[in-house]
Amino acid sequence: SQCMYVVTMMHFISTILLLAASCDAFAPSTRLTSKSSTVLFASEEWIPLVTDSEASPVKKLVLEEGNGELPTDGSSVEIEYTGTLVGEKDWSAQDVADCWLSQLQGLDHLKAEFIQNNIDFALLSDTNVFTEEFCTTTLGISNKIQAKKLLMARNRLTKSQDEHPAGTVFDSSAERGKNFTFNLGKGAIKAIDLAVRSMRVGERASVVCRSDYGYGSEGLRSSKGDVMVPPFSTLNFELKRVC
Repeated sequence: SQCMYVVTMMHFISTILLLAASCDAFAPSTRLTSKSSTVLFASEEWIPLVTDSEASPVKKLVLEEGNGELPTDGSSVEIEYTGTLVGEKDWSAQDVADCWLSQLQGLDHLKAEFIQNNIDFALLSDTNVFTEEFCTTTLGISNKIQAKKLLMARNRLTKSQDEHPAGTVFDSSAERGKNFTFNLGKGAIKAIDLAVRSMRVGERASVVCRSDYGYGSEGLRSSKGDVMVPPFSTLNFELKRVC
C-alpha cells in the first residue's frame, strides 16, 4: 500500500543518514593531517651539531629562521644570549662516562663497566643502589679507597644539583646590557661556536650542550668568585645572531 511504501522509504533514508554520520565520525581529521601541521612538526626537530657521535652532545632547535650567508671561520659575529642550567637528570650511561667519569683522575678506566652496567644519572645518584658494595662487586673495584673516591665524587655532583637547580638563568646579554661579540674559532665555548656557525643573521635558536662542550669539569665563576655554572653542568642557550 502507499502507507507501507512511505514507511519503507523513511526507514531507508534514515539508514543512509546514519551510515553517513558514522563515516564522518571515523574520517581522518583534516586539521591533524594538513600540510601546515606537518611543516610545524618538522620545524620542531632538534638538529645534531656533532655528527661523529651516536647521540650528539650538542643539539640545536631553530625557533626563528634567519637570512643571508652562514659565517665563516675567523669572522666576527654578534649574538644575544640567555644561558640556563638544564641539570644532569637525563644523562645516559654514555654521558656519565664521557662527561664525568673521564674527568676523575684514576677512575676513567671504569668507563666500559659504567656503560656495560647502564649506569646513567638516575642510577648514579641513587644512594640506595650506587653504594660502596655496588662499586666493589658490580664494578669490580678492589681498592676500597678508589671506591670511596668515586662515591665522594658522586656526592659532590648531586650536591651541586641541589645548590644550582635546573632552570636557573646563570647569564644573559640582557642582564649585562650588551651583546656578545667574538671571532668564530676562538673566544667562545665549543657549543656556542658550533651553533653560531650554523646560524644566519636574524636566526633564533635553542641550543643544549653537555659539559664537555660547555664549561667542563671546572664550571664557571663570576669575577667575585661566585659559582655561576657548577662543574659538569648541562646547559641550554637561547641565541639570536645579530650580525
